[in-house]
Amino acid sequence: MLRNGIRRHRVAHAYLFRGPDGVGKSTAARYFAQALTCLDPPPEGEDLACGECRSCHLIARGHHPDVRIVAPERDREGRTRAEISIHQIRQSPDEPYTTPRPLIQDAYLKPLLSRRKVYLIDPADRMRAEAANALLKVLEEPPAYVVLVLVSSQPSALLPTIISRCQQLVFQLAGTEAIEEHLRGLGLAPEAAVAVSRLSGGRIGWAVQAARQPEILAARTSLLDLCADLSDQGMRSSLRLAEDIRRKAAELAEAKPEAAELEEEDSSAAEEERLTGDRALRAELPWCLDVMVSWYRDRLAAATGAPVMNEDYAAALRDGLTSHVPREAETAIEALLEARQQVQRNANIDLALESLALRLLGGD
Repeated sequence: MLRNGIRRHRVAHAYLFRGPDGVGKSTAARYFAQALTCLDPPPEGEDLACGECRSCHLIARGHHPDVRIVAPERDREGRTRAEISIHQIRQSPDEPYTTPRPLIQDAYLKPLLSRRKVYLIDPADRMRAEAANALLKVLEEPPAYVVLVLVSSQPSALLPTIISRCQQLVFQLAGTEAIEEHLRGLGLAPEAAVAVSRLSGGRIGWAVQAARQPEILAARTSLLDLCADLSDQGMRSSLRLAEDIRRKAAELAEAKPEAAELEEEDSSAAEEERLTGDRALRAELPWCLDVMVSWYRDRLAAATGAPVMNEDYAAALRDGLTSHVPREAETAIEALLEARQQVQRNANIDLALESLALRLLGGD
């Protein structure tokens, strides 16, 4: 649809790229911006951008004067803010001049290098309410040369008035076999490719990141080993179990690069920066808990003779199966999902993990 719109000169003024995290929304948005601003587009074929002109090179390096990514900024301590502020969208008359200009002030200045100006708001659901309301001005009366691309994995958080003014593209999860084949092409071992593709849940961006960062696969192994050993731990080890889970998340956060430059990774530049402290744990813990969920899901599958997700742990998953396993696994999954929800809702991390550990070890 995007290709046809460009070739027929029927590009909309605003798009909403929506879908789960890690499925390619941000990647597609960047390629779309490149196609919209290419100075020497190919006459035919699949490619819409030459990849060689000055414009294409500037976008690849993130320095194009007519293409801007609007994402949460850093505060004075260098930490990434949680939201996109109104100052990034609109400048008040009594405020001093800022660099870079807010989106609205910049949008009404003509392009410097290309025929169009492109703004990628990623993630758009992070806009504060006043910022979203200010953006409506450009959506309702856009300059002819402006194209806005909003990227969101939580479109329900956007104003209905914003959604109604955008042409929507829904991104889907990829098939497990396709992800596995791609990972093998990247050089990942067959067993690891199978495990990562299944654990990815169809998120190709996450799968590629896991394949390129050995720390992620190492964290997965540690968490699955932890689950395998739980049956040998007593009630007195609940605090240690909580600390083990917390430490795995902290190690994963510490190992992440400050600026991951993965083609298929689907997150804004701000989200790719290293996080610290409480925010770092909240960023990594949901994934850690998902890995543990996959273990108990596999215990259920093994008890019924169904295929398991973590094939490299097949022997351990089938060890010690009893009639009590299904109920124990269901209880563990319920506890893990509740802890995941608590972490995402800003509950106290230590209390959430200690409560989880007690439930996993059979406590009240």
